[in-house]
Amino acid sequence: MSEGQETSAVKSEVLKRVRPTKEDWEEILRAVEVVRGRILEAARGMGLEVRVEVEGSIAKDTWISSDRDVDLFIIFPPSARREVITGVGLELAKAGAGERWKTGYAEHPYVEAEVLGCKMDIVPSGELVPGKKAMTAVDRTPLHTRYVRDRLSEAGKDEVRILKQFMKGVGVYGAELKVGGFSGYLCELLIIRYGSFEETLRMAAGWRLREVIDIEGHYSHGSALDAFGSPLVVVDPVDRGRNAAAAVTHRALATFISASRHFLKRPSISFFFPPDSQIESAELMRMVEGRGTELLAIEITCPSLPSDVLWGEINHSLSRISGLLKEKGFRLLDASAWSDEKEIVIFLIELQEGKLPETELHLGPSAIFPDDEARFLEKHLKSPSTVAGPFISGDRWCVIRRRGATEARKVLEESLPKMKLSPDIATETRRGFSLVSAGGLIKRSQERPGLMQEVFMFLRKRPLWLE
Repeated sequence: MSEGQETSAVKSEVLKRVRPTKEDWEEILRAVEVVRGRILEAARGMGLEVRVEVEGSIAKDTWISSDRDVDLFIIFPPSARREVITGVGLELAKAGAGERWKTGYAEHPYVEAEVLGCKMDIVPSGELVPGKKAMTAVDRTPLHTRYVRDRLSEAGKDEVRILKQFMKGVGVYGAELKVGGFSGYLCELLIIRYGSFEETLRMAAGWRLREVIDIEGHYSHGSALDAFGSPLVVVDPVDRGRNAAAAVTHRALATFISASRHFLKRPSISFFFPPDSQIESAELMRMVEGRGTELLAIEITCPSLPSDVLWGEINHSLSRISGLLKEKGFRLLDASAWSDEKEIVIFLIELQEGKLPETELHLGPSAIFPDDEARFLEKHLKSPSTVAGPFISGDRWCVIRRRGATEARKVLEESLPKMKLSPDIATETRRGFSLVSAGGLIKRSQERPGLMQEVFMFLRKRPLWLE
């Protein structure tokens, strides 16, 4: 079988799994009508005229069957004030959600709910008309819907589905902070630009950092780079001031580039649907024991926050914790975080070693700078922490000094309650945290499949698609 035939066979198999069936559509539409009816009834009771429209991948028919995520917009007339949209609109969204909902935040509040097995984002929005500036970031979403629908053929929609599943399989699908990857809209734009899944991968395989894609030619190449500072620049066709790829991190971009290159060399269904491995705790312990490193986990109670706010705080706090350990002289091999977004947050840390030598070499200034030399000698010459020196090595003053702390666990125990972590993470940390060893972490993960998978991939490191 030729490479082209292999790719076609893989794509056919993917489409069988991800293209929505008639029954899938019926379930989505039932949920939409239930919510729409609640919203319109509440609006009539308030004397308001609004439209309720499905947007996003459902409206564009680019969704995949495993994603029962519906973007439902409550669209107010162009004359509506922002405070009405964000205030009254939120009340209508809650009415549409029914009894169980939670508030999320983009540029303004919206409501997340589950209705008849479908995840609903119910978003108040203003009508965006030509010549009128968008009041909120979500106002342009209907324009995205129209743009994509006007440019994607039926075959093109399937190409989008295949690309989305590929992104899912290699772990870069989703613009939320938890992933930092490619949004559904960005996948649609890539297919509009390149025409097919294969051509998108062929082009991506040759991308470099700061690649520019400008479908409507809003900018020259250089001016687009001046306008946007992200690793990947895809100018939004309906809004020249927006980068549709702003959420894509360096990691997600590099992963997609490399995965594209490997798929083109060796087409396989495993890029789309990574094999489900039955992970055993004994296997995880063997992975830990065989590497001779120090694995630590910090466990705190999960603050009650919308997902993107929570992951913004988690990512910032993880960076601060990593920085602390490096500052203290520990060699950090990797750091990650996991949360069920309800009960717990776990920071995973792997260090080259958990205990450092009692002393360290500390480099000072060059001996040719008298003021710097004087300050260094004054500080270290008679310091009780000085073990040897000061002495000159090359042209620099040095000292061998006793470390303030040698155990990573002790550093974390003492420092975490006082650290300037993100506000809600800091609050939960001060209330109490657990420092869990490798054995304890693996034991905890037995009760949480998502955590077990995270620990497995944290230890394995190698992507499942890389053979």
